[in-house]
Amino acid sequence: MKKLAIILLSASLTYNVAFAENDPIVATYKGGEVRESQIMQQFKPALDMQPGNKDKKFSEFDRNLQEALVRGYINVQLLNQEAKALGIETAKEFQEKLNNVKTQLLQQELIERQVKAVVTDAMIDAEYKKLVESLKGQEEIKVSHILVDSEEKAKEIKKKLSKGAKFSALVKEFSSDEGSKANNGEIGYITKGQLVPEFEAKAFSMKVKEISDPVKTQFGWHIIQVLDKRAAQVPTAETEKPNITSRLSREAVEKYFTDLASKADIKLNLPKSETTPEANKTAPVPATAEPTK
Repeated sequence: MKKLAIILLSASLTYNVAFAENDPIVATYKGGEVRESQIMQQFKPALDMQPGNKDKKFSEFDRNLQEALVRGYINVQLLNQEAKALGIETAKEFQEKLNNVKTQLLQQELIERQVKAVVTDAMIDAEYKKLVESLKGQEEIKVSHILVDSEEKAKEIKKKLSKGAKFSALVKEFSSDEGSKANNGEIGYITKGQLVPEFEAKAFSMKVKEISDPVKTQFGWHIIQVLDKRAAQVPTAETEKPNITSRLSREAVEKYFTDLASKADIKLNLPKSETTPEANKTAPVPATAEPTK
């Protein structure tokens, strides 16, 4: 038994010497030392995101980067030392913040697990196939618009266009849709079902380069210009699947909250409001919103 202990001790010492040689100390500071392995353990995920640094060893980085990494690591350790010396971790205020963060992380983890369980790759693939089928034989149009808050303004703009004014110039002068205003009023290519009915019905009935009379929707009054028409373009799975995943995840979370609420037997007992029902009505959708559903 004694001989076995000596053998194990000898092996341990040999390992530690080899470890020290292969993992040299690159810096020291009051209270500690820094080895290459510690630097790489902390910064490798970030370094691997940079093509020029991916899978490199510490010794292969240029001196400036080596120094930046070492100083960054030491800064973290010094902050930890200072926080410990000041007793921040055990302070009541910090514990309250920690509990709040813990609660948020728990909720996030719960929602992520729910989404992962519900939104499957097969479901995403099926939704993409449905999208591809729905676009077959469809037409899409590229449209611009000018959005104002009254019919009178819309008619005035139409007159200016009839007299040769540039559509893009009037967009900048009059349109209240900030989203499309920065792009000369262009909303981009759209297919049927993406816009509010009044806007869509008019736009799809127009010819290329045609400019509409004023069209009223819930967002205000529009002057529409059709810039192009073509067969609907089918997005690639690579570009569209993230959008599908996002939509399905949102729907899954909404359903999850609805299910939780239905099981919770929620009963509201709110005090009577002093304001009138009219005062509580939701304000109209801002005119800057795009005319989507």
